[in-house]
Amino acid sequence: MNLVLAGDVVNSQQHKASTYLPVIEESLKRHAQKNRYVIYRGDSFQAVLTNPVDALQCILEIKTGLKRTQGLDVRVAVGLGEITIVDNQIAKSTGSAFTRSGTTLDHLKERNQTIVVSSDKPLDRYMNMCLKMALLYMDSWNVTSAGILYELLKNPAQTQEELGNLLGIKQATVSRRLDRANWSETKELLQLFENYYNDLSDGTIY
Repeated sequence: MNLVLAGDVVNSQQHKASTYLPVIEESLKRHAQKNRYVIYRGDSFQAVLTNPVDALQCILEIKTGLKRTQGLDVRVAVGLGEITIVDNQIAKSTGSAFTRSGTTLDHLKERNQTIVVSSDKPLDRYMNMCLKMALLYMDSWNVTSAGILYELLKNPAQTQEELGNLLGIKQATVSRRLDRANWSETKELLQLFENYYNDLSDGTIY
């Protein structure tokens, strides 16, 4: 099953493009298929991911990267389904994954939820409820929490000591900040999303 992300930056009008565009582009370059992402209208993007199970990882990298700047955030719709790449250009491509991501993004403001999945399967309801609950704390990440999580999400294998050296803080401070940012629960959510995607792809669980 293919996966397409469609997103836009929250409060982009109040910040310079140079503040948020590099964050989006860096993450999409790391996670999207080659030449299969686009940033348009200055603050919106769409991407076909290389490894769909990493979709939430990519989203949270963008979210924490943006939230390092007070007031910035992101809305992202995850569309799952079929895709047809036309002329190797994402802008010309079609399929249910593209349609679902775009339509869902258009309605995110109405849902008052900043991350939503759409595969047209009953499992969406459960994944979206888990996301909604997690967003109660993720939407409240402050600049400090976002900063430490951003570095950890980009390199999950690094130790707390290595992360502390990178940020110029003690390991004990790293541990406290990760606890306050609900890192343990976030890791569980990342695993849950992977299970959700694999269940949809397997086709035996709906």
